[in-house]
Amino acid sequence: MNKYKINSHYVLIILIMVSMSILSCDKQNEWLDVKSNKGSVVPETLSDYQAILDNSAVMNDAYSNAGLIGSDNLLLNQTAFNAAGQDTRNLYNWDKDLWVTGVSYHWNNYYKIIGQANIVLDGIQKIASTENDYSNVKGQALFHRAMIYYELAQLFCSAYHTTMGSDLGLPLRNHADVNLVVQRSSLLATYQQIINDALEASNLLSDHQPYLQRPVKAAAYALLAKAYLNMGDYQNASTFADKCLSTRPQLLDYNSSLVVPSSTYRFPFFAKNNPEVLFYAQGSMFAELMPFTSSRGQVSVELYQSYAEKDLRKTLLFVATDASTVKFRGAYTGKEQNFCGLATNEIYLIRAECNARQEKTEAAMADLNKLLINRYVTGEFSELSASDSEQALALILQERRKELPFTGNIRWEDLKRLNKETRFQTTLSRTINGVTYTLAPNDKRYVLSIPQNEIELTGILQNER
Repeated sequence: MNKYKINSHYVLIILIMVSMSILSCDKQNEWLDVKSNKGSVVPETLSDYQAILDNSAVMNDAYSNAGLIGSDNLLLNQTAFNAAGQDTRNLYNWDKDLWVTGVSYHWNNYYKIIGQANIVLDGIQKIASTENDYSNVKGQALFHRAMIYYELAQLFCSAYHTTMGSDLGLPLRNHADVNLVVQRSSLLATYQQIINDALEASNLLSDHQPYLQRPVKAAAYALLAKAYLNMGDYQNASTFADKCLSTRPQLLDYNSSLVVPSSTYRFPFFAKNNPEVLFYAQGSMFAELMPFTSSRGQVSVELYQSYAEKDLRKTLLFVATDASTVKFRGAYTGKEQNFCGLATNEIYLIRAECNARQEKTEAAMADLNKLLINRYVTGEFSELSASDSEQALALILQERRKELPFTGNIRWEDLKRLNKETRFQTTLSRTINGVTYTLAPNDKRYVLSIPQNEIELTGILQNER
């Protein structure tokens, strides 16, 4: 994969469009500036719109790790905590007031991606749908919008539940016009938007793309499986996991030459040739605090000690410099940014969980064992068994945490959704500078506050914390 090749067309377009080249963190991105300037050059061809989607710096490389900072997989000692910025300290300690300047790049970056997708979706309506690649380009834009609404919902909305009633969802901005003020939808409407966009994308996307930053059909199925899992719709989650794995069943054998134990980061750079990766995205925030080699953060010792000695994940994902200092080296990005995309290892775990919840114990354990045999030293794995579906579910959830410890905000998502079930509730606790902080199950602080500047600009309702 040549990451820079897919950006070159976009760069050429930007050079032409000098009237909109002012760079800022404002929600009105370059293309939106053009839309409001009738005298400016605007994208017109499918190649132009593909170039917008291929701007990986915006579309793929700016995912949030805000939930991960608040999870129990990450540890900041007192020195690291004191050196962190105030927003980071607030997230780590689950403070009621998060954004000291009233601005959140987590919110802004995600809505910038949605804005780019909307420009494409609005613009291609003027192009004949019979043109080559029309469906694929439209499908990519829909996928990006669905993916980001999903990510935003995990941070800024409560966990989906059947009695949610009037729980607040997201502002669903589905048009490129930034002058439209959109109020918050219901949580149900937010998930319906995610499902509808991802479903339409799955019917339009190609089975194969030249670059991992472009989503494929299987990635849309994977996103649908994730969304339905969070909704507690295990039948549909299993159905779309099946669809995904029927076309992309591959897993990476951690004994293979693609994995280099002697390398600082053990997996292929930018996920090149990693057969599991369906869609590439990476985190952009808190790199200095992620538990990487040169960063100040550390891995939970309790998590590290949960791996068996013959489990290659213990040595490939982590390095322990002493009994209390563990670093993470196992990102599928092959570098210091954590992987935030979609991969088949997660989908096997989704299908396994759904089967266990539907009392299909044998099928659930088959998926779990298929994953784990690729994680252990060759010849050292003994298949796990479960006497019933409840035991299978417990094993699967345990392995889910071990398999995806720093993939996006997955651990945060799981804490939120599993706290709805008394048997899986977890109380989080941290002690910093002599002060102990706790986050109880279903605490309102599992929902991040919307940045104050957004409240003032749009008048949307704030989350209670």
